[in-house]
Amino acid sequence: MPSGTQALSPLEADLLLLHPPAVFDFRGRRDLYLPFMGTSGDVPITPLYEYFPVGFKTLQRFLGDRGHGVRLLNLASLLLRYPHLDVDRVIEALDVGLLGIDLHWMVHVQGSLAIAQRIKRLRPDLPIIFGGISATYFAAELIGTPDVDMVMVGYDTHEPMDRLLRALRAGQSPSEVPNLWWKDRDGSIRQNGFSHQPRTFGCGIDWSSQPEAPAIKGLPIREILTTQNAGCAHDCSWCGGSNQAFRRINHCDHGRAHKSIDEVSYELGTLSRRAHVGAHHLYTVGAYNQSDRQLGAFLDGLAKVAVRSVSIEQFYLPPDELLARLAAANQRCTITLSPLIHDVQVAKLAGRGVYTNDEMEAWIDRALAAGIHGVDIWYFVGMPEQTDRLVFETIDYCEHLLARFAGANVNPMICPMIPFLDPGSSAFESPDRFGYHVFFRSLEQHRRGAMRASIINRINYETKWLSREALINVGFEAVKRLMEAKASVGMLPRSHVKRHNEAIDDVLEFLPTVHAADCIELPAERERELERLGDEIGRRNEQVLFGGVANQAFLLRRQPAGRWFDELGWPIEALEASAPSDR
Repeated sequence: MPSGTQALSPLEADLLLLHPPAVFDFRGRRDLYLPFMGTSGDVPITPLYEYFPVGFKTLQRFLGDRGHGVRLLNLASLLLRYPHLDVDRVIEALDVGLLGIDLHWMVHVQGSLAIAQRIKRLRPDLPIIFGGISATYFAAELIGTPDVDMVMVGYDTHEPMDRLLRALRAGQSPSEVPNLWWKDRDGSIRQNGFSHQPRTFGCGIDWSSQPEAPAIKGLPIREILTTQNAGCAHDCSWCGGSNQAFRRINHCDHGRAHKSIDEVSYELGTLSRRAHVGAHHLYTVGAYNQSDRQLGAFLDGLAKVAVRSVSIEQFYLPPDELLARLAAANQRCTITLSPLIHDVQVAKLAGRGVYTNDEMEAWIDRALAAGIHGVDIWYFVGMPEQTDRLVFETIDYCEHLLARFAGANVNPMICPMIPFLDPGSSAFESPDRFGYHVFFRSLEQHRRGAMRASIINRINYETKWLSREALINVGFEAVKRLMEAKASVGMLPRSHVKRHNEAIDDVLEFLPTVHAADCIELPAERERELERLGDEIGRRNEQVLFGGVANQAFLLRRQPAGRWFDELGWPIEALEASAPSDR
């Protein structure tokens, strides 16, 4: 053990839910370039995607209410905050009956499988179970890997997980647990069917407490996320959470499921008891999937919670009556729209295009007049029939919006859809129909692809109109132009935009060198060239991962600690004592 450190105390739980970094062994990595992500906007995260699925929190409450000890460990956040912490010491300190690893978003495919392998090598006594959307889609392949003991499939695994934990506690076979793939003692793979498919979704989260935050320089990140449904009422071709994708992945005849009004009320009630709730921002996902009654009940509850601000997603343009209710629920309510592209006909091909630009602008006038604090407008790069010309015409239209609503909180943003087209989405299943080409189809192909040095080679798709290289180059240039437009109208400080765009310039200048090396066919020659670039790759990765996080909406780089998903497992004092004294 390094000098000046203390051993970690046992982390005890019946079930430990562990969130992996996108790349397990990211620290000191010299052969995988993780470029600056100046393209994200909703959540301040790094390229490790340390944002774990909110289902961790519902499982913790549901199973805890039934007598199971459930702990959360965000390994991605832990290693970002304490980069010198020995992963093996973390693994050795685990005293848990079952270890759950999420493979929800496909971007975690390498990290999740690699941490499972490391745990099995050090702790073969720990049974490992996987879950999440991507784990459900690739369940058959996932259970066939040597380091995975079980896979729990489905969008709502609360009741099955309760039954599994009870069976394990009693020393019984899990043969009666629905939705479970598992290995018998002789290694034979067993499948228990997919019978648990409730119309309801999960339970309310207990937000009354939050992860302990280390001392943070600068502005803390205080954001809470809530969602009242799984699946979707709509069917965007590129989305793995769409109506058809939900049916396809979960083998069910319904395209969405909802939390009950009582559970939503419970969740909002716990949020009102949270310390410093008035300093938090609440982001509500997929609110457009709620019925009028469900949304009304949510807004009634929201009005009683004194959060600082709220963002609420909408698919259609909310009518005037709803605008009034939203403004009354919170005085800093921002509505998030996602038209995807300014060209309405092309937007329809992607599953949107339900209002014209003129209709949206007239609606923004009414929304601001009704007391809505702001409007965020999301555009994407990677849609069907979207050429580079159309991407930059979208930026032209964003410049028009910024000029028309100068001085108002109307914020257009744009993001290339990287690194993965969602497995299970209609475009992934039928790429030719939508004008896509998919490079990786299996779990193993995605895992191998995720380890390519160049982000261009890590992307799992391209379109007939934009190659993988164009998705990066055009996407980042579009972000740059939009940032410059915001500086020109005084929406963002020029000094902040300058630093942001200089980071993108560095990506666009350095990436071709990495990409050329990564495309060398002979493995030994490729390895030598990447080793030659290793210092430059490592220096940039270090800056991006440990220099603080930022996004399009908030350009200041802040320390990644204290976010709702920064569950570090141990008390801060213990983690500080366990880190090397010379760090």
